[in-house]
Amino acid sequence: MRYSSMTGDGTLVKIIATFGILFAFWAMLSTYFDAFHLIGGVICSAIVAVLSHDLLIPGRRAGVIRKTGRFIFWYVPWLLVEIFHAGFDVAYRVLHPSMPIAPSIISFDTGLSGDVSRTVLANSMTLTPGTLTVDVEGGVYIVHSLCPTFSRDATMQKKVAAVFEEKE
Repeated sequence: MRYSSMTGDGTLVKIIATFGILFAFWAMLSTYFDAFHLIGGVICSAIVAVLSHDLLIPGRRAGVIRKTGRFIFWYVPWLLVEIFHAGFDVAYRVLHPSMPIAPSIISFDTGLSGDVSRTVLANSMTLTPGTLTVDVEGGVYIVHSLCPTFSRDATMQKKVAAVFEEKE
């Protein structure tokens, strides 16, 4: 008998897996292993698992593990390098005698359709020195930039689209 047949869509398996992950994380951070704390950890982990199991473990077709791996091991290192480069560029512009700064508000449309991919793109631009995502309406981004060329590069959009398997 398969576990997913207990509830029809595998909800019970997702709840149990989420509970296990949450309780293991709680145990790592807690370091208290007396009865009071263990029972409290079990109760809290169970409540959170029941309420949010579909957030941690969505349906099989979502490819969460693949996307998470690509995000952590491919996108985040690339983003850190971009943040480093942008930091030097902003420092150069601020310290340069002629101050080559031309603040502007730029609006552009992206083909990203997922909420997570849109949020990652907005946060990535905000984390990069010299740019700040002001607003996002659907796929339209409004970005404040120290230099108009900062936000015109579509490389970040392409990387986010690749991570989340979306068209640009």
